[in-house]
Amino acid sequence: NQVIVSRRFLSAEDRVLIIDDFLANGCALQGLISIVESAGATVEGLGIAIEKGFQIGGRVIRNLGYRLESLAIVDGMDAVDEIAAVETDYGDKPLQPVVMKTVKIV
Repeated sequence: NQVIVSRRFLSAEDRVLIIDDFLANGCALQGLISIVESAGATVEGLGIAIEKGFQIGGRVIRNLGYRLESLAIVDGMDAVDEIAAVETDYGDKPLQPVVMKTVKIV
């Protein structure tokens, strides 16, 4: 796969804030960083909506020296596994309410 960005849209004078939805292993984010830096621009910071803290992406990006902020860091997929195990109807709607008993905000 190849992504091409015209130099008229990204130049050495630009300071870029990269925003993405999910961060898992960091490959997509490293690709975006590479595009910005290949144009001579500066990555000022990175913002992620949800970081999978149990995967290596956040550590890799932070260890490279970038400022990375995440709105939420998920420590595991236990809740997702429980939701996936709930019996559903033909429209994939849960037959019983799905309730998160605890949410830890740090």
